[in-house]
Amino acid sequence: MEPNPPGSPAPASEPGSAPASERARGEDSPPPRGFAFLVDQFEEIVSGTAVAVIILTTTWGVITRYVLPQPAAWAGEIAMIAFAWAVFFGAAGCIKYHLHPTIDLLVTRLPAPIRRMVVWTNNVLLAAFFAFMVWYGTGFAIDALESPSAVLQIPLTWLYGPVTIAFALMLIRHLQVVAGHRWHIAADRESHAG
Repeated sequence: MEPNPPGSPAPASEPGSAPASERARGEDSPPPRGFAFLVDQFEEIVSGTAVAVIILTTTWGVITRYVLPQPAAWAGEIAMIAFAWAVFFGAAGCIKYHLHPTIDLLVTRLPAPIRRMVVWTNNVLLAAFFAFMVWYGTGFAIDALESPSAVLQIPLTWLYGPVTIAFALMLIRHLQVVAGHRWHIAADRESHAG
């Protein structure tokens, strides 16, 4: 089906069916359940959990610093590690919903064959960058095994490991997006994704 020309009205949908904009986002299909849900929403689960850890540990750190006689020195370190997990897994989740900014002012004005070539080249460069970051992040995380954190004395791999894992997910999600996969966005989800 050809997209509507600019300025023309959107096609009418059948009574009782989802509007065309919702169907394009996959909202008329049932959401995945069980293990499929965990795989489908893995980035959101990890980054959401990391944000909860940041909030809880920071709150506990403030309480112990100003209310209790002994501050929790570990709270800041845990919040820092959780922040790395939230950032990188959040970025991986944004790949699925096309939430990373694009500047396509010139590309949209190019003739269709050249535009397709630019988009294809962009997709190849992104996949190559993600693969490079997996390789580089793996080396960095392995090197950090011998470096303990200041307070908890855990390997700094816990801080640098999300780079490898999240960029591997970014590569997988990017290839899925290029292949045409669309993610389900629940109508009641408090998000502007999609």
